[in-house]
Amino acid sequence: MKSIFSLRNNLIIICALILVITFSWHYGSIYLSLGTCIIISVLFLVLNNSINFDKNTIKILRLVISIGIAIIFFITVLSAKVLNTSTIDWLLSRADPAQHFLGWHFFRNEPWKVPPGIITDFNTPTGTSITYTDSIPLLAFFFKIFSRLLPNEFQYLGIWILLCYILQALFGMLFMRRLTSNISLQLLGLMFFIMSPVMLWRAYGHEALMGHWLILASLYLMKKDYKHIYWLLLLSVSLLVHPYLFLMSLLFFFIKICELLFNRLINITSCLIYLTTAGVVILLVLWFIGYFYFRSSGVSDGFGFYSMNINSVFNPQGWSQYVLKDQPNATGGQYEGFNYLGLGILLLMMWGFYSIVTRRSAIHFKGNTCLLVASIILSLIALSNIVTFGDRVLFEIPIPELLLKICNVVRASGRFFWPVYYMIIILSLTIVIKSTKTKGAMVLLIVALSVQFTDLSGKFTEFHEMYASEAKWDNPLKSEIWEKIDGGKYRNIVFVPAVAKKESVAFSMLASKKGMTINAVYTARDDYAKREQYNNELTNSFKKGVWDTKGIYIVDNSLLISTIENKKANDLFLSVDGFNLLIPNGVLDKNFKDFDLKPFNFHYTYGHKINFGSSGDSHVIKGYGWGESEEKNTWTFGKEASLYFVLDKPKKDLMLSIRMSPLTGGSLKEQHITLIANNHKIKELSIASTSDYQFLIPKDIVNNKLKIILNLPNAATPKELGINGDTRVLALSVESLSLD
Repeated sequence: MKSIFSLRNNLIIICALILVITFSWHYGSIYLSLGTCIIISVLFLVLNNSINFDKNTIKILRLVISIGIAIIFFITVLSAKVLNTSTIDWLLSRADPAQHFLGWHFFRNEPWKVPPGIITDFNTPTGTSITYTDSIPLLAFFFKIFSRLLPNEFQYLGIWILLCYILQALFGMLFMRRLTSNISLQLLGLMFFIMSPVMLWRAYGHEALMGHWLILASLYLMKKDYKHIYWLLLLSVSLLVHPYLFLMSLLFFFIKICELLFNRLINITSCLIYLTTAGVVILLVLWFIGYFYFRSSGVSDGFGFYSMNINSVFNPQGWSQYVLKDQPNATGGQYEGFNYLGLGILLLMMWGFYSIVTRRSAIHFKGNTCLLVASIILSLIALSNIVTFGDRVLFEIPIPELLLKICNVVRASGRFFWPVYYMIIILSLTIVIKSTKTKGAMVLLIVALSVQFTDLSGKFTEFHEMYASEAKWDNPLKSEIWEKIDGGKYRNIVFVPAVAKKESVAFSMLASKKGMTINAVYTARDDYAKREQYNNELTNSFKKGVWDTKGIYIVDNSLLISTIENKKANDLFLSVDGFNLLIPNGVLDKNFKDFDLKPFNFHYTYGHKINFGSSGDSHVIKGYGWGESEEKNTWTFGKEASLYFVLDKPKKDLMLSIRMSPLTGGSLKEQHITLIANNHKIKELSIASTSDYQFLIPKDIVNNKLKIILNLPNAATPKELGINGDTRVLALSVESLSLD
């Protein structure tokens, strides 16, 4: 007993208990995982000499405790509510998660196709694939096998997040076992992997990218003897999770092969066999998930914008609760380069630096050269060709257009620092454990973990409140008419033009429920050329009154006049829940006979004030060149915007009064406006402040229709004016208007 309760042990026990009790009282349940880890670690330290566990028992205990702590962290920092597979409101109420769920939702309801990963009813007519909706193909394929046994509304994203934390803990423990045989130190070090800020950040809405265990798996295999089957499995699984995680794993695979060849552990023939078999497996998986079915280049703009800032490892970007202040970024997209280590890891790094300077420890590159090479390559990719520090661009390296297109495949390049991020954690833990005696290392790790938790506690609380709250998706389709739509008669939901909007989520759910297709949704990639061609053909045909009787149409405001002019006697053209709904031959459909359906009243009443806020009625007159309505206003988009009125022929000249504000900033002090009414230039003016601006329109140019065009040559993006990172081309914020 004396050896158990020595003076040092007693001090550690007392301090640990005081620490855990104090933090538990202050932070509540979100501290439970760390508090549990500290208590168990101290118990193992105290009981180490009194209880002799055999190796198998230790393995089982280590496994159970690691998984248990990961589960506790998931439940207390996020929430067990998302494990309810029938709960989908928490997904539908958020933009990206809605896309991820809907991709799976359509995929499961379609019959198996060749290749198996394609989805034809979602994003018609081009369709898409399960990988382009970021729906985690690995789980999508598995659950589709049992689709008939699952409820109509089933989601696995909550299960996936929990699985990621469990696997993060298991691979983190594998690394800790390499660093030390002491289970107390192993458990304490494990918490740094579980509490990873860069992993938790993705819980905002990029569930697939929470698979950081794949990064740890890559790093672990780099330190192990080469097993080709393990690498093939890693490459396949990562490709079935997310392309970015796959590319990171692929880079490590190539570097590992080069290392083997350079060290003459394999010959050229073996090297070619390894590369060829890996290439074949990758191509097969790509085919399986439907990657080649569409002619998407997989390219979007953004390389250099969604990059990593040099300050990212110590720039909290809202994650430091008490100490570190946020620092500016050079672009609005550098949130993708979020790589904040946390104050606890920064503390360990300082201790490591001190240990190296005082020669208590040393960094040995022997055996780690390939990891060093990988970290350099990954860091360069993350920084991109536009190197920034804070809000300054240090320098920009010009790159050829062809190379830029290739780089845009990984436009969110800031993510590529994640493996380096974990290498920094592993290196910091290595120096502490190797340069300090066991009890001293325990004290250091407990202190660092406490600092790390305190620093990140604000975000832990935020995520728990977000995930534990009763999320309620507000379906904008309130009218009973939507339920009366016969999915057998009307096969397609068609947006004209085919542009995805936030309301696409509701219409996607309706389409899935009715067994219909939908043509305007959000996907990660698309066949952009084919999509543009389809959109042009669809819009041009619609303007001529050519529409499919098997479709129901959600018509944009810019097409109101042509729709009114071209609709036939048996067609229903209605305003339902704020949407312009065209149902070909709807008058003849018996499902709609019991409804008091009144055609949309497009007729403007003189003197009526139209509100451009989200609860207003501006949708009845807005044409092209407008963004989505905000709470009190709507911004113009682009260099031109239009308005359409159907009204009585005026008996006097009309006064158009518009309350609006200009976008100004930087060198732009005012917005120039040219207003044109029915092809007649009415007035030019420049505005620099919020006010009611008036335009006199002669009665002679107005019949029963009035088309207003606002030419806005000074429209600009807030980003180029230095206001913020917004890349929309804006000019005017319109609050209301009236015509009298």
